[in-house]
Amino acid sequence: MTTSDGTVQGATQISGSAPRNRAFNIVLLAEGFTAGQQSAFNTAAQDFVNALKATPPFDELSPAINVFRVNVASTDSGADDPVAAGGTGATARTYFDATFGGNGIRRLLLCNQSTALQVATARVPEHSLVLVVVNSTVYGGAGGSVGTYSLANGATQIAIHEAGHTAFGLADEYAYYAGGNETGRDHHPAVEPSEPNVTVNSNRATLKWRWAVASSTAIPTMSNPDCTKVDNRASTVAAGTVGAFEGAHYYHCGAFRPEHNCKMRELGAPFCRVCRQVIWNRLEPLSTLQSRGRTPISVLARYPSHLDVFAVASNGRTMSNWWDQSSGWAGWFQVSGGIASPGGSGSPVTSIARYPNHLDLFTVGTDNRVWSAWWDVTTGWSGWFRVGTLTARAGSTVNVVARNRDHLDLFTTASDGRTMSAWWDVSSGWSNWFQVSGGIAANGATVTAIARNPNHLDLFTIGTDNRVWSTWWDASSGWAGWFRLGALTARPNSTVNVVARNPNHLDLFTTASDGRIMSAWWDAASGWSNWFHVSGGLASPGSSVTAIPRGANHLDLFTIGTDNRIYSTWWDASSGWANWFNVSGGIGQSGGHVAAIERFSNHIDVFAVGSDGLMYSAWWDIRTGWSRWFRLSIT
Repeated sequence: MTTSDGTVQGATQISGSAPRNRAFNIVLLAEGFTAGQQSAFNTAAQDFVNALKATPPFDELSPAINVFRVNVASTDSGADDPVAAGGTGATARTYFDATFGGNGIRRLLLCNQSTALQVATARVPEHSLVLVVVNSTVYGGAGGSVGTYSLANGATQIAIHEAGHTAFGLADEYAYYAGGNETGRDHHPAVEPSEPNVTVNSNRATLKWRWAVASSTAIPTMSNPDCTKVDNRASTVAAGTVGAFEGAHYYHCGAFRPEHNCKMRELGAPFCRVCRQVIWNRLEPLSTLQSRGRTPISVLARYPSHLDVFAVASNGRTMSNWWDQSSGWAGWFQVSGGIASPGGSGSPVTSIARYPNHLDLFTVGTDNRVWSAWWDVTTGWSGWFRVGTLTARAGSTVNVVARNRDHLDLFTTASDGRTMSAWWDVSSGWSNWFQVSGGIAANGATVTAIARNPNHLDLFTIGTDNRVWSTWWDASSGWAGWFRLGALTARPNSTVNVVARNPNHLDLFTTASDGRIMSAWWDAASGWSNWFHVSGGLASPGSSVTAIPRGANHLDLFTIGTDNRIYSTWWDASSGWANWFNVSGGIGQSGGHVAAIERFSNHIDVFAVGSDGLMYSAWWDIRTGWSRWFRLSIT
């Protein structure tokens, strides 16, 4: 009826603790509950919260979600149920004028959306999703600017399905409109739907969700053999296979869905991978990142007022966040659906900017092959693609250098420990992988590379004897043989970090077998120094030493200590090495890593996974000193 048929009683937050201004705020509105039935609405609202938190991916994203209920007392119980749509003919005086029978379909449950939005805005101005909970056991629901659902059997699943429409723009994936027996639904019009989870395109190369399709999966994956009816056959492929399944968007043929089943097709099913990804993309920027504690972080500055950070979530997703001086932190998002290898401490995402408006990423995937993706300011993110057929060590690192803007050199370890390389050039594309001068790395060791000038590369790794080894490549002579750097016995899973303060000088940092933080240097005028212990520092087992140069005469070092605190020291040509100090009280993960970058002279940004598994950052500026640590999410 009208708003005179009830009263708004008040709003209560029933779940979540995220700040409203950077949370996904769900508002549940009571409809058709009399003043004496408000406890039934309270129970229904809590049932929704429980179901949402048990539904992937909302279960993992729940820290970013707040839920509010708004108690509204209606004059009558229930909703209108018109005879013309197959209903009982009941009418009810309710606040939001809910009625079954939209478009002549009884299950299509509509309400006065304008009134619903007004009430939600007045009580929770920051709302992200508004759902009207209708006190009726007749099956029904709808999407739109406001979602609705009734208290029929499976009510909470109806609600979550309708949220897929209202909050995430997902399409219905079932192949009928009014119930399955209607005619005129044989072939979908040849117009591409706007929703991300349905398509009329069955071309593998341009499929909306091609990033999620395995090369071995046929496209189309299942075709409807009889377009006069819904194809109700069981899946011909394993559950969870992403492909192109015909029958979706209310049509028997000509429209495809990503998986055989999905909550957008059948309420009792989970969301398919594509729908889960859409939800992740919407909610994850609002959340802090639960990270793999020992997987290194990659950070770069494409220009001084911008940072790009890459990390791996605790479930292996390849994640990114970025900061810009004009807008702050953007929030975490998954890069093109990528998943990194879990082996060892987990494969990191390595990044490089060949020029300011382009990024290249590399990781070892769950198949232990090397994968890459790129971002360009003109096109956005590409999908991930495999670089050659090399089988890498599970969890190994792919290091990359750009000797010039049109050339990349990659280095990693094969499954048998061989130190491997491949290169890309704009004029010829990708080379094959090859073993570098017969080198073999210790289990868990990385291969570190640096270009002191465009025609020269220096490589470092820990060999099978746990000593530090090096080789070099020069355009004039090719690859040299490997040679041992001193007698240091290093941790077998150590990383040798290297910086070039000028083209004729290298500084190396690694950890000895007993955890001592060690350094050596090479200068064109004098050759290699001996290894020495840096200011008495000790690293947590598995932790690396990160070094950055601030000009030709200054170095800053970072690591996780044996007490899991985040430490730093520095060297200056005028004063030598300083003592180690704890950076702003920071505590990291045992065996974790600290990423650091100098965006401009006299400013440092550092990143680490905290003791709670979340990603943190701090910064130092010559004018103000060290900041406090803060969680990295949206600002």
